[in-house]
Amino acid sequence: MSKIRIARRYADGLWDYALSVKEEEIIVEEMQSLINIINGSKDFQLFLKTPILETERKIQIAAQIFKSFSKTTQHFITLVIKQNRESDLIDIAEEVIHIYNEFKGILQVTITSAIPLEDKTISDILIKYGKLDDPKKVRVDNKIDESIIGGYILRLGDQQLDASVKTKLENIKKRFEQKVY
Repeated sequence: MSKIRIARRYADGLWDYALSVKEEEIIVEEMQSLINIINGSKDFQLFLKTPILETERKIQIAAQIFKSFSKTTQHFITLVIKQNRESDLIDIAEEVIHIYNEFKGILQVTITSAIPLEDKTISDILIKYGKLDDPKKVRVDNKIDESIIGGYILRLGDQQLDASVKTKLENIKKRFEQKVY
């Protein structure tokens, strides 16, 4: 089964439960915190991926790290570890946030750029593509990838617009390699 389908299946289960106990806001905040914790520590990423540690030991360590989280999230993380899916935690958390955004009618936009963008620049990009009708309904994530050299890559759901210098240079290179002159 693909990672996306696995993440979706676990995220759907957590989301359905969160709705039933009216904890969706808390769960989404904790999923964002989970992503930040995992992305912020290479050691923690290795901990999640290592097959050397026994499952019970991983559960104990995770319980200490996430002791400030709600019981729902703590139990969910324990379940994921017991199912040996701890390496999928980021994907699951991102999927929960995606489900929440769909539920609330929020458009998730990712703009990848070589440098951090100012709010005005982000607004200009969104206005250019007609995606800033209601600023409260747009959530923007500005990812940094120096390899794109300049410009940006705009991702809206499953659509992507690549206006990066890197892609433009690669396209020029391909044209020269085709020897069409």
